Amino acid sequence: MLYLGIIIALGSMLAFLAIGALTLMGGADATRAQVIPGFKPDQPGPAERLLTLLGLWGPALFVALLCLLAAIQILRVALAAL
Repeated sequence: MLYLGIIIALGSMLAFLAIGALTLMGGADATRAQVIPGFKPDQPGPAERLLTLLGLWGPALFVALLCLLAAIQILRVALAAL
């Protein structure tokens, strides 16, 4: 039973890592495909560009960081169970 729990914990750790990686990939894709091309016709100022990029990347980096921290904690628990 212990080893089954460890296998499940490692699977959830991989799922959290995948969610974090997909969040970063989605942010990069949104920046490349929508945000940067949207700057060209509107010609926003530097402050508006910064706030737009911060509004996109702030939450994306926060989610990725939380996923990484959760994965690390799950790994610590699984290793402590051994």
